Formats: sequence, C-alpha cells, structure tokens
Amino acid sequence: MAHIYDYAIIGSGLTGLSIAAALSRETKNIALIEAADFPFGVNKQIKFPTGPMNNGLRFVPDSVLAEKAMAFIENLVGQTVIKDVTEMAPVTYDSGNFKTFLGFGDNPPAFYEELQYFTSSKRIELAMQPYEWTQKLFEQFKGDFMPRSYVTKFHNEGSKVSHITINGSKTLHAENFIFAGSVKDLAVLLPEDAISIRARTRLSKNTYWTALCLDLCHAKPVTESTAMHVLNGTTQDEIGPCAGMFGPVVETEEGTLQSSQWLTFIEHEATEDSEVVGMALKKIKRQIKRAYPEALDGLKLERIFVAPLIAGNGELKVSGNQTLPELNNLWIASATMNEQRNVLGSLLQAEMILASLGFKVTESETTSEQYEEESESEVEASM
Repeated sequence: MAHIYDYAIIGSGLTGLSIAAALSRETKNIALIEAADFPFGVNKQIKFPTGPMNNGLRFVPDSVLAEKAMAFIENLVGQTVIKDVTEMAPVTYDSGNFKTFLGFGDNPPAFYEELQYFTSSKRIELAMQPYEWTQKLFEQFKGDFMPRSYVTKFHNEGSKVSHITINGSKTLHAENFIFAGSVKDLAVLLPEDAISIRARTRLSKNTYWTALCLDLCHAKPVTESTAMHVLNGTTQDEIGPCAGMFGPVVETEEGTLQSSQWLTFIEHEATEDSEVVGMALKKIKRQIKRAYPEALDGLKLERIFVAPLIAGNGELKVSGNQTLPELNNLWIASATMNEQRNVLGSLLQAEMILASLGFKVTESETTSEQYEEESESEVEASM
C-alpha cells in the first residue's frame, strides 16, 4: 500500500520552507518537493568577494504588514530579524545631480507595481538576512526532502487531489497538497475539471515578470550612500528603470572593495530572447556609469541572476482559505497570489495558508479574515 503523507509541499523557496518548518512542529509526515538540486529558491546564500550576501537585491519596506511578516519569520526561526527601522528617501540621477526620487510621473514602467516596492522611504534594516532565514527554516524541517523532483500532474478524485505524478512516472499520495511554485505552471498541472478552459488560458497567457539581477563587486569604494537608487536616464524605452543599492565598504585581502546589487524586470516571455536580456543589462550598467563614472572600472566580479516568474498571478480564483474551489485540499501558497510583493508576499502568504490549516504561528491569533481586513486597510491607505 502506498505511503500517504499528511502534507505534500511543492516548492522549497521562502514560502514553502516557512510552511514546512511550521508544520514540522506538529508532524514529520511531510514531503517537501523541489525541482532544483537544493532548497532555498531564490533566497540562497551567495559567496562574494565582500562576504556572503543575498542572491540578488533584497529590501524590506516598513509598514504594518511588513512588521507582521517580520514577527512571523522571527517566530519561525527563533531569532531577532529586525535590527532597526530607518527613513532614507530613494534617490535618482538627473541633470548631473542626485535628487530625491519622487515617482515616475506620467510615464510609469509596465512593471510599476513590482519596482514601487523598492521605493519606500521607510525601511526595515535586517539583523538576519533572507538567505539566513531559509537556511534556518530548512534546519527545522523534519520531513522528507525530495530534490530534482518535478511535479508533472495533479490527479483528483471528486473534490480532492488524491495524488501527484513526479518526474512523469513516480506517484506520491497525501491528505493535503500545498503548492508554492509558479502559478503559471498550474495551467498544465491541474486536472482537466479543476478549472475552466477560460481560467486555464488566462493562467497561460497572463503577463508574468521575471527579475533580472546584476550583482557587482567594485574594485574601490564608490559611494557612502545607503539610499535605494532608481535610475532610468533621460530617454524612455521599453526596458524601463532599474533599482539598486550599494553595500558597505569592506577591507579584504584583495583590497578595499564595495558591492552593489541591481535589478529590473522584463516580461517572462522575453527572457528567452538573449538580445532583450543583453539590452537590459547594458542599460543597468550604463545608468550606473552615468551616475558614478568610475564605478565600473576594473570590476572584481560581475554576477547575473535571473529570477523567473517572480510576479504575475494569472487571475487565479481561490476560496477565502486559499484553496481552489474545485479542489478543497489543494492550497495555493504561491507568493504572487498575495497583494504584498517580494519577500513580504512570500511570508504573508505562508502565514495565511498556515492560519487556514489551523496553525497558530505568531503570538497573536491570526486568521485569514483578519489578514484580509488588514491587507485591505493597507491598500486603502496607499491609494
């Protein structure tokens, strides 16, 4: 007889690991399924000449929901995550001078909502970085980790998922399934009768954004500024602006170095076009050189990282408890389902899924209804 897991979690990024670590407090009968060779998703540690750092630019804007998300991860990892809350206006470079960035005016980029996340003046300074969160979460996971495992199909019996197919041949059974992968993949993975043809088409055809990240190690100190930089130049084009920050100056055996991390967004379909990716990278570097003419001289290291399908939810309709209406034991934990972006979306979606499953993680009682009320008030306040 086939083994039946209590929970099968698809995806071991920040969202999947947060759920897995929390559920491990109650049961070890969990399968954590990951297509890659390793866990952590995009939030893994990178070795850099200036020291270990996040895999691409990370930023946490301060808000009521952000502090809620930080309290959630602090409880899970058992360590202090927030070091301080500071106010530092983002800057841009225009007419030969740095100026406070005041917005995109009448020409916002197509990925405006994704980039806006990085432009908050109030931000949370972290005592523990996202790559350290995922390491700690994985240490606390007590179930079976299954790397190099691609889920190729969900199978249902009536209104429940009965099992999944992995790598086209292996079968895995569970009482509950938690999907923390890319929402777009559900267009192919879900059973025929789980969603309408129209909804399946929307999932396939919706615009999804991929983050294009550039990590640089500068051969000498460039700036003391700790502000978020939003750079775009004077010519409007299809590539759009980029955001980035400089790290602290570090003394190493190779000399005095400084890192910086930058990102922009491109439509996921365009990532297959190397010319588009090349143009976007060139624009980032052109804008850095425009603002800091000597910043790219003698670079010690240049690292490119692509985070596919980082945004775009495909308009997938779920129930209040984040399950599919037709499959009441399949929870959609994908971070892009959340109204909040980036790491905040990952953590808050994980917390909402756990609340729906009846797990209390933070000290205060958390329900999906409370979350929705707070989320709505945040949206209203920002309008």
